[in-house]
Amino acid sequence: MRRTGWFGVSAAAVAGLAFATAGTAAASEIVSGKARVLNGDTLVVGGRVVGLYGVAAPGLKQTCLNAKGQGYACGTTAAKALAAHLREATVSCRIRETDSYGRALAVCLRDKDDLSAWMAERGFVMADRRRGQAAYVGAETLAWGKRLGLWAGSFEDPTNRPRTAYNRANAVAEAQPGAH
Repeated sequence: MRRTGWFGVSAAAVAGLAFATAGTAAASEIVSGKARVLNGDTLVVGGRVVGLYGVAAPGLKQTCLNAKGQGYACGTTAAKALAAHLREATVSCRIRETDSYGRALAVCLRDKDDLSAWMAERGFVMADRRRGQAAYVGAETLAWGKRLGLWAGSFEDPTNRPRTAYNRANAVAEAQPGAH
């Protein structure tokens, strides 16, 4: 099913609002360090499995159709784009909540770049509108308007895709170098 974006607030305003809102949580924890990409919306940072707050990427094995109707590995493309953007940079993530899969959902920054907004603006992820997490609809709309990434063709909605559960044991295992 192909999803279409919504017109709305600028991506910069949305990213700022998302980070400012995250900062109001009294018990919010910050993890930082070099990030290892598990998929297009999940990282390991500081020994924690961290999901990018407010967005959902296609699964690693998911295929999508491009503008010419040809299949491509959109999940792998999203993960590789995120990894290339991060390289060896230090990432700082303000944890907002834990999802039902055990991931710490966080607003993550590379320098001043909000990673959720960066991925949404380029069409690699979709804004997650569930549970009031619609902070990145404006960023998604930019990609939709330019027909970037997922929005160039058709794809299955990644917000409802099945995921692997992350419990404390495999979160630590995933954080070990060479583990995957």
